[in-house]
Amino acid sequence: MISKPKLLFHICCAPDSTVVYERLKDDFETAGFFYNPQIEPYNEYERRLVDAREVSHYFGFPLIQGEYDIEKWKHAVKGLEREPERGKRCEVCYRLRLEETAKLARDMKFEYFTSTLSISPHKSFDWLKNIGEELADKYGIRFLSEDFKKSEGFKKSLEWSAKLELYRQDYCGCLYSLKNRKRVVAEQEESYRIFARQLQGCMRCKDFLSPRAIFQGGASRPLMIIGQAPGKREIEKGIPFSGPAGKKLWSWFNTLGCSEDHIRSNSYITAVAKCWPGVGPNGKDDASPSSQQRGNCLPWLEQEFSHARPKLLILIGSLSSKTILGKEAGMNLVGERVESRIFNRKVSIIVLPHPSGLNRWPQMPANKKKFQKALEILSSELKRIITF
Repeated sequence: MISKPKLLFHICCAPDSTVVYERLKDDFETAGFFYNPQIEPYNEYERRLVDAREVSHYFGFPLIQGEYDIEKWKHAVKGLEREPERGKRCEVCYRLRLEETAKLARDMKFEYFTSTLSISPHKSFDWLKNIGEELADKYGIRFLSEDFKKSEGFKKSLEWSAKLELYRQDYCGCLYSLKNRKRVVAEQEESYRIFARQLQGCMRCKDFLSPRAIFQGGASRPLMIIGQAPGKREIEKGIPFSGPAGKKLWSWFNTLGCSEDHIRSNSYITAVAKCWPGVGPNGKDDASPSSQQRGNCLPWLEQEFSHARPKLLILIGSLSSKTILGKEAGMNLVGERVESRIFNRKVSIIVLPHPSGLNRWPQMPANKKKFQKALEILSSELKRIITF
């Protein structure tokens, strides 16, 4: 039996290590090396290390923990503190971690080394390739030059994260990247506040409605929920999905272990039409929004989506589905996971029936199965994008 060559792969974070190990396991005898002295604060470092250990245990590969030496890292990047993200400081950080990996691989008689850093769409593969090949010459060991983000590497890391319930950080690791992240978030929130005031003052439908825009959320929310239009109860309270249909919607989330408060705090919630369309033909139920109202609201909806930047979009009801995905969409998409480019941004989408029609819609056995499948997909997606 021909033995596999030994390879040491640097692990920047647990989610990315899943995909890299899957790619390497058939061709190499692998071990992971968690070396990230740049991470601050220390409890953030520990949180990422715990999940790296969880992944190594799950897949069954050895994990070596590098020294946490923040002073060594600060010395390496001294003078580069004001560099922008993806600038010279980041290049020095790559080199520091890759060089430690190369030295350890040489000392422990590995034949190859590589890194999970290339999975991130925010990391420069050219940098990694050039640094890795330079270090390979320096230490007399081969560098596996592979861009792991290819073949949907990043997407697969998201899927593994959901399956293993792994922590996904929202900044690279160093305090400089954290400060930059906070600055960007503050700018996004201020931009959203200006937009929200504009939407609240909208009078496009004043000739045939008493406009009052109902929506809830903020900038950069992992989840976005789009309904049909607010009803009389929502107009009274000024909160979307606060009426009978909303009560049913939140009961669905409760069955998945998600409280209404937790979902609202992580969501941008709106509707195809922002204002109450009035009473329907029967004089009891709320009317569906007219084509004119939908047309007036569509530019607002596009801007809401742009500010929310959701990872998951939930479309409630046929009208919402058809407005976003086209006239061929609708309840036929319940029970499916859809990925589409919406308003120039790719997003995962789940279609759910409107809660007000739930007593009628799932009576057919096929519909009941579709609805149950939709909830299963929703549960999986929520674990991927929201921390519980």
